[in-house]
Amino acid sequence: MKKMGLGIALMLSAGLVSAQPGGGMFVQVNSPVVNDDNTVTFNYQNKDAKEVIVDVQFAGRHNMTLGENGVWSVTLGPANPDMYPYCFIVDGTTIMDPQNPEWFPNEGFKNSIVDIRGDKELIHAVKNVPHGSVDYLNYYSETFGLWGNVIVYTPPFYDQNPNKKYPVMYLISGTTDTEEVYFKVGRANFILDNLIAEGAAKEMIIVMPYGNPSKYFPAGTNTWGMGDIFSKDFVNDLMPFIEKNYRTINDRNSRGIGGFSRGGNQALALGLTNLDKFSYLCSYSSFTSMELPGVYDDAKKLNKQIKLFWLGVGTDDFLYGNAKDYMDFLDKKGIKNTKVFTDDKFGHTWMNAKFFLDKSLRLLFK
Repeated sequence: MKKMGLGIALMLSAGLVSAQPGGGMFVQVNSPVVNDDNTVTFNYQNKDAKEVIVDVQFAGRHNMTLGENGVWSVTLGPANPDMYPYCFIVDGTTIMDPQNPEWFPNEGFKNSIVDIRGDKELIHAVKNVPHGSVDYLNYYSETFGLWGNVIVYTPPFYDQNPNKKYPVMYLISGTTDTEEVYFKVGRANFILDNLIAEGAAKEMIIVMPYGNPSKYFPAGTNTWGMGDIFSKDFVNDLMPFIEKNYRTINDRNSRGIGGFSRGGNQALALGLTNLDKFSYLCSYSSFTSMELPGVYDDAKKLNKQIKLFWLGVGTDDFLYGNAKDYMDFLDKKGIKNTKVFTDDKFGHTWMNAKFFLDKSLRLLFK
């Protein structure tokens, strides 16, 4: 057996060199690398690229430097522990990090995610507690005339308690987000697992639908003339499907609805116009119309119907002005609401969405 040089042996032991199918070796590039001081090193291998830029939410855009073996690198930060989307811009073309399996599901962009964990357990951390289950499902929508997508979280021990029924939180993602975002990026399942284990939140089912049904139809289909097909499907198709297939408590005091960005608008509009079905309403980085017919006319009645009207937004969010105007409108009308503001989570971001979800889940169904 031929002896390897010390350098090759060390690289093999570190997993930095692998055999190619046709023989030979190639350098294995690790990216991103989260360092002990919460800085992050981004690496991208492409010896033919002329310019590579990394665009990361905690630091913005930065040029990367070409080093050995055609590897472009830059170290940024430190950043507060959290999950941040990022991408590479290679000679003007935006791409995900090919070395990173964690990615942000979205209609309009495909970013990778760097998870900076730090030395303290975060609200979305995977902890040694009982964990619920997450189901990927399709349901037939009479409204659409086709199959829709939905993700459903059931709490720990759901399957071991066949006679127990649970309240339901419907959770809607934002503009261009898919139904996966509140699961893969918002980490709703881990946040609720941790809260339940602490005794800080009730056991509940979380339903995460796709908020943009126009994408179900073939490209070029004009859905504007169909009206509010999201709400029609939600009430007439999605909710009956959930209540048929899961052990839900089917009354208004056991249903909540909330969402981030566009999903917050959808949640508030749908909830306020269906108060026979919902009594918990949550808006994360959003607002809705102040002209919903008949909704805001009787504050006394509304305050009795709504058990929780929860509104959160970052003061550095580009929607802050709209959200604050809506809060002020509710206050002037005498409509009770709970307000939460942040100023340290980069504005209209999923760092805020996770924070708001953690704070509001603690208050549901109590």
